[in-house]
Amino acid sequence: MTESIHPEVQRTLSAIQVRVSRQMTTIEHHVRVAEVLRLFDIDATGNETGVYYGDQGVELEDQPLVWAIHTLVERRFGIPEGL
Repeated sequence: MTESIHPEVQRTLSAIQVRVSRQMTTIEHHVRVAEVLRLFDIDATGNETGVYYGDQGVELEDQPLVWAIHTLVERRFGIPEGL
């Protein structure tokens, strides 16, 4: 997904003030993203190789939410090396 696909999400996220609290490892990042996605009933699992979605994948209507969660976690905890 690119930022140009979701301009309304990008505008909303840019209004949220977030500061990096600490740098996460890649594994921590994937696990944290998956934890937040599961709060929205999106079947996700994070491990050392990435974030994986259940058999159904991510529904089209949930894709902007998934993109927003990834963006907010990256802004809050920094983007881990190798990601």
